[in-house]
Amino acid sequence: MPKAVLIENDLARTLMTKCKPKGLKIKGKLMCSVYLDLDLDAYMALDDDPLLQAKVTEAASTKYYDLVNALVVDLRIADAAYMRTDRKSERAAISEKFLKDAKKQMKIFTKDGARAAELAWTKVAKTKSDYKTYQVKAGVALAIDGLSLVAGVASTVGTGGFALIAGIYGIVKGLVGAAMKIYKLAIDADKMQARVTKGLKKIQKSLNSKKKELSGAKDTGKAAINQLLGADFVPTISTVKADNDQYKSKLQGVDVNSHKLAKELNAVLKEMDKISRRPEVKSSKKVSKALDKLQAATAKLIDKVITLQTKVNEGTVFQKKTAAAIKELETMEPKKWKAIQKGLVITDIVLAGGDYSKAGEAVLTVGTALMVEVDRELLDHV
Repeated sequence: MPKAVLIENDLARTLMTKCKPKGLKIKGKLMCSVYLDLDLDAYMALDDDPLLQAKVTEAASTKYYDLVNALVVDLRIADAAYMRTDRKSERAAISEKFLKDAKKQMKIFTKDGARAAELAWTKVAKTKSDYKTYQVKAGVALAIDGLSLVAGVASTVGTGGFALIAGIYGIVKGLVGAAMKIYKLAIDADKMQARVTKGLKKIQKSLNSKKKELSGAKDTGKAAINQLLGADFVPTISTVKADNDQYKSKLQGVDVNSHKLAKELNAVLKEMDKISRRPEVKSSKKVSKALDKLQAATAKLIDKVITLQTKVNEGTVFQKKTAAAIKELETMEPKKWKAIQKGLVITDIVLAGGDYSKAGEAVLTVGTALMVEVDRELLDHV
């Protein structure tokens, strides 16, 4: 069957060009080819229809560049770690880990890249009846076991600080991902607190409308209370209690994770400060300025995390007061309902402010700009 090649690149050369590692070098070529095996009619249709070929190639290319970008980040982080140590055992471990992770990603691509090309063909083929009868099968040729590393210059003079920046940015990027997960937890907590607030308002409204009847009531219990305050009053108490317990759990998750994140971000900020004082970094005005911006953005994110912790404390106070009021209500004795008779303070806490996620996005933006300047500086040292 004729073969139509959609992508044919030397992956090793692409990674070395984009990453420019100083310690780890990819050995030799690593050709990557994405292709379609077609019957003659399909091959002729593809040859006559540039738009068809472009769409299929674009689909396969998306997966290919996802692979490239992921490997570039991994190689930068591995190379920075490699440059930070002189111990052979540590360098060997760093190299082995990169190779293992890279080969795993490449193996996934051999399936995903081919699947994307086939799906693209199927989608486009729906536009013409003739295309549906053609025999087409996509494939990826990539010698995964051919990926290997050789040691480059072990201690490049005047670029160690830049390698450290690449490593620290990789760590920061991971921490921002953790921050976004905490942000999602905060959103879940807010939703639960809103449900608790809605239930409390409903309970308070029922109580306020029947205060006189309750004060003179001799009989208590579920039936009597429901008769006075509405058929769903007691079930509402149970619902609010369950929601309030879940709210507590959500708060604890945000609290524990945000404390951990704040400590890790602070540690990274200190490392950035050390890196900023290295001679090669200080001598580059553009890199220094970009690093300052990353430090400022990271510090701002830390402030947002601390603010989040303050909100968690407010939420905890609200949750405890609500739990105490619910416990009173469960006695089914109105004379003991001190908290709700007094009138509950019902408020929205709102953990997940809009500027919190923006602070995380800002870190990634200025961090990416920093890596551009670092790449340019390293090119000058080649």
